[in-house]
Amino acid sequence: MRTRSLAGAAASAFALSLLATTPASAHESRPTGEGGRGLSVTTTVDSTDARPGDGTCADASGRCSLRAAVQEANASGGGSVVLGQGTYRLTLRGTGEDAAATGDLDVTSRVVLDGRGARIDGQRLDRVLDVLAGGSLTLRDLTVSGGAAQGTGLPASGGGVRNAGTLAVDRSTVTGNSAVRAGGGIEASPGSTTTIDRSTLSGNSTGAGPGNGGGLHLTGAGTVRVERSTVSGNTAASEGGGLWNSGAGTMTVDRTTVSGNTASGAEATMGGGGLFQEAGPTGTLTVTRSEVTGNVADGAAGSGGGILNDQATLVVERTRVEGNSAVRAGGGIEANVGRTTLERTELTGNVTGAGPGNGGGLHLTGAGTVRIDRGQVTGNRAANDGGGLWNSPTGTMTVTRTTIRGNTAGGEGDDVYQEVGPGGTATGTFTVDGQRVPAGG
Repeated sequence: MRTRSLAGAAASAFALSLLATTPASAHESRPTGEGGRGLSVTTTVDSTDARPGDGTCADASGRCSLRAAVQEANASGGGSVVLGQGTYRLTLRGTGEDAAATGDLDVTSRVVLDGRGARIDGQRLDRVLDVLAGGSLTLRDLTVSGGAAQGTGLPASGGGVRNAGTLAVDRSTVTGNSAVRAGGGIEASPGSTTTIDRSTLSGNSTGAGPGNGGGLHLTGAGTVRVERSTVSGNTAASEGGGLWNSGAGTMTVDRTTVSGNTASGAEATMGGGGLFQEAGPTGTLTVTRSEVTGNVADGAAGSGGGILNDQATLVVERTRVEGNSAVRAGGGIEANVGRTTLERTELTGNVTGAGPGNGGGLHLTGAGTVRIDRGQVTGNRAANDGGGLWNSPTGTMTVTRTTIRGNTAGGEGDDVYQEVGPGGTATGTFTVDGQRVPAGG
């Protein structure tokens, strides 16, 4: 029987311990089981990869920077980039190229950024991240801040992230970004897919060109899903302080808090302090099991403090719309033509200003349809008519199994009001549990 000395055994154990504890080199690419090879970032310095595609992440000094890791992942067909806690500031100036060499970090393949509590700061040099068509980006446990999309036209969108491919934001925060055109936090381009899960969009803003979607904006046909998240404190110069959906887009907001956002558009079809649905035959905004609270449409004729549906489809289910305000109409919700459905939803404590100040809870403009079932309309206030609900002379509003009480109006109809048309009549129909609300009452 062969035996080893105690000294030999100790030496072997020591060697094994070294293998177990020695960190991977900055040059190594380790399999992660997700998104291809794994790249561990070793420096917060913003530098480029020396030889993208050679299988190693290393700048000219041999360090693996965030930018170098993204370039290597792009060139290698994908990868998972692991960051350490700290702030990664982008310092290499330059816009208009798509190789992640300067300015924003361009993503052209399948990339996962595993932040582990890290922050990426764009320092207002450019947007922070740009997912090109065919690219896929997952953000996990990461904060994206300090991005700025400047210039004019479509390039001036998406201050934090612009997505033309597939984007998943998981347990992350997008904050303090700005864009001249749209999507202060995130811009979803035509044909894209965007998912926000257990994340926060806060403190983002858009300028005046035209200034839509402070937190997130979808252009054209695409899909957006926001779930178990918070959208708060974002501002838009025109429409959709929090979220903006296109007239060809599909947006679903589930178990999410949309609060304290502001839209400052001056026209009657502008506003939507919390959420905005653009006019379009296929545009659909669905809000379920969420809270839309304390949002503001403060433009000269801003409408829909909580939500504005402009000639498209809006469905709100099991949601609380509370404490929102609008200057013109629809303190809680403004429906301009289109189709609006509320199921088991509360309209509570919403208000309108004096311009003219109709429909504290909900206001319907034009020949649209509104259906409210098994909800509550309570404690809303209008400066003029229809403290709770206001129906246009040509609209159809049907309310069933809903509590309507405690609303107030400075003019007529504390709880409900049917507006009159020319000659003091109305062709629209407003019924509450089968009883018709008379014109002017």
